[in-house]
Amino acid sequence: MTAYTASVEECGKADGITASGTKANQGRTIAADHLPFGTHVEIDGHIYTVEDRFGGGYTDKIDIYFDNYMDAINFGRQQRIVRVYY
Repeated sequence: MTAYTASVEECGKADGITASGTKANQGRTIAADHLPFGTHVEIDGHIYTVEDRFGGGYTDKIDIYFDNYMDAINFGRQQRIVRVYY
């Protein structure tokens, strides 16, 4: 998993509106190409909701939304155990 923000450089726009039409929210929003919108995902005991897409057709990646660019950079790339609730 990786992290992202709602910046023009990362998303091509900066309004924070996700591919599902919701406003991205730190602590709730994740991007996943391989899971339906609204799917709940547990990571380290915290529940996130799939509200956005990578756009590359990835089948094994999750991107966690952060409000702050440096927080996203500091998160980096990590491997975690993920539980998916359909």
